[in-house]
Amino acid sequence: MRTAVTLPSFPRTTGASRTRSSTAVTDNLWRAAVMVALLAGWAALSAMSDLVASPAASFTALVDLFADGSIYRHLNATLQAVAIGFLIAAAVGFPLGYAIGRSKFLGAVCDPIVAGAFAIPRVIFFPILLQIFGVGVGAQSAMAALAAVFPIMVSTTAGVRAINPLLPKLARSLSLSPLQTVAKIYVPAMAPSLMVGIRIGFSIAFINVIIAEFFAARAGLGLLTLRAYGQLDLPAMYGIIVLLAMIALVGNLVLWAAERRLGRNA
Repeated sequence: MRTAVTLPSFPRTTGASRTRSSTAVTDNLWRAAVMVALLAGWAALSAMSDLVASPAASFTALVDLFADGSIYRHLNATLQAVAIGFLIAAAVGFPLGYAIGRSKFLGAVCDPIVAGAFAIPRVIFFPILLQIFGVGVGAQSAMAALAAVFPIMVSTTAGVRAINPLLPKLARSLSLSPLQTVAKIYVPAMAPSLMVGIRIGFSIAFINVIIAEFFAARAGLGLLTLRAYGQLDLPAMYGIIVLLAMIALVGNLVLWAAERRLGRNA
């Protein structure tokens, strides 16, 4: 009597998956090459000018700021202002953009107003925000929210208007509630436009918090950068700039990953 032998099966790597893996490796190599080129250019500029601190000195100064603990209060103030402002902008910008995109009447009335308001530099309103909220995180958060709400609102409006008109009919045929229609039909359908607006809104919120900290703040990375410049501590100034770039990069990578996941679900 013969015994059947079952050979172990191994997952096969398809051509598509190999292509995606190869593309990812190539992209990472190019990113690494760009970073090396930027560091090399930075080092070359520091060798040619006394106004540019070297990468080594800048990273050492940044490590020292973390080591003595002097940066944590400023880092917390900046991150708190960005987070609060960005969340407020998203909470306000998404429903407003959705309403304007869904209603022809609101679109006709609000589109010119939004376009005009979008073009106004938000920093003009910072003295008013200081009068309302005082010097501190409140004014910085309001500045971030005021700046970030417009790209989120505009991208949401554009996303709603680009939705296939058959999708709302599908929602009605499935007897979906208004909330289910938004969550299961509209949000996945307008995910690309919405996430672009959210990523732009985050970046603008971050930029405006730093600008606000230049003008008036009790704590913040913008204020710390300005102090380093005033004391001609160039390594510390460039080190904080590197930290700001890293925070912006991490935030955008998180939002980019959320965009890809939302796109797959769509």
